[in-house]
Amino acid sequence: MMPRPFMRRPLDAFQPSDAIYLRVPHSGAAIGCTVDQAVERLATNVALSPRHAGPSSNTGLNTSIPFHLSIDYCTLVFSAEKGEMCGQSTRTIVDWLFGHDSGLYPTELRSKFWQFYKLSAYINDAEGNCVGRIGRGGNGDTWCVSLTGAGCQRVLNWHWVKVQAGYLDAHISRLDIALDDFGAVLLGDIRQINELARTGGFAPVGCGKPPVTSFHDDHGSGKGSTVYVGLKGRKQLCIYEKGKQLGDPESPWVRVELRLWAADSVVPLDALTRPHEFMRGAYAVLADRVPMCDESSRPEKKAREVSAHAVAACRFLREQCGPLLNLMWQCLGDRAVEFFREEIFRNTLPSRFKGSGLDHESLLGVLRYQLGYEVPPPF
Repeated sequence: MMPRPFMRRPLDAFQPSDAIYLRVPHSGAAIGCTVDQAVERLATNVALSPRHAGPSSNTGLNTSIPFHLSIDYCTLVFSAEKGEMCGQSTRTIVDWLFGHDSGLYPTELRSKFWQFYKLSAYINDAEGNCVGRIGRGGNGDTWCVSLTGAGCQRVLNWHWVKVQAGYLDAHISRLDIALDDFGAVLLGDIRQINELARTGGFAPVGCGKPPVTSFHDDHGSGKGSTVYVGLKGRKQLCIYEKGKQLGDPESPWVRVELRLWAADSVVPLDALTRPHEFMRGAYAVLADRVPMCDESSRPEKKAREVSAHAVAACRFLREQCGPLLNLMWQCLGDRAVEFFREEIFRNTLPSRFKGSGLDHESLLGVLRYQLGYEVPPPF
């Protein structure tokens, strides 16, 4: 049965089995479903909603932004001849593709094999973290520029990348598109997604049999479970509990990650600027569930990552350092704050918070919100 056209009517005006459209808040997308499914989905949303809205700035979590869709891995390949257009150095290549203000800093090429390339270099961020690689001198005399998820976060304008890559006749050899569902409302939690995969729910768009699926269970450890749909090296959907992976065992955050390789088909450059269309077109079940997400949700994703890391950091301090810190605090008494400031603390970021993409004050704001402190501690 085809869903009825959009009209403002209360749910009790329909029969439970009637097909309707359910508007996804803050996304502009519409999901086709029955009235019973709509009621169940709304009930789930209410159950997952926090008791208070929380702050709406980047000093805390904005609960009005439920999704984020982004490029999470990108590899571009182009000929050495075309590379001459933008100079034959890693610096000029990176500036050409991603812009001078990208915050990406490549090292010089050196004789080190990587992905069948004789020469390779690293791409670092401003803090010195490796966020990508460059290869040269192999695979048909080509250049290869690859960004990890952390590197892709620093790309300010994918439209620019598409145009610049087009000038080089570059092709995409691998592209990951990630949909972050902070409340696990699009497909449900990981157990519901596994059942959907097990029963053939991830049929391809059009015709064809459902792809091979598998489930990696964390067996209740809180580390996060993963559902795989499809095969690595062609097209694969990796759905996992992102919040738990980052260290928050109570987080409902689920990430739907579409991985595309140019093995048997071409991944067009349009995927860089229209990732939601490629996510929707990957499997029929995603066609009417993937919302439209713009760049306004990018700060929220960063804040969610920092929040999950804060939960993991507190657990580490409590379990690994708590008894020792408590003993030292009792021993030193009033001088404990001074001792910790001068002898213990180091003025550098823990590795888990490096590359967060937040400036220092925004990072402190998210941590205070997560920890429940509105003012800085005395030390």
